Amino acid sequence: MPATVLLADLPRMLEDMVASVLQSDPNIFVVSGVANDRGPVAAATDAGAQVVFVTRRDPADLASVDARIAQAAGVSIFALAPDGAWACLYTLKPYVMRLDDLSSAKVLAALASMTQFGRA
Repeated sequence: MPATVLLADLPRMLEDMVASVLQSDPNIFVVSGVANDRGPVAAATDAGAQVVFVTRRDPADLASVDARIAQAAGVSIFALAPDGAWACLYTLKPYVMRLDDLSSAKVLAALASMTQFGRA
């Protein structure tokens, strides 16, 4: 089953270029949308996407990418069952992979390394 990638708020020419690269992989389904003030995570959730592409002045600044992720970075949640018999520990830690000198192959390889994209 193909993974869905959302292209949110990209300039038209950049969106066309990214879509062209992504659509070359049969395991990727591309949709376009907007993130607006809700942020890219909410937009991706609404679109059923596993990955969302956005543009930001400083892609390395997590707060500018999505303030909600930045606020949650490093937070752990210990969720207990009401009877205290079991629990789940959730740790929200952002993972960053900087990609310089972007090429189609690098973009597709980075996505494949971060997601299943239908590969076994």
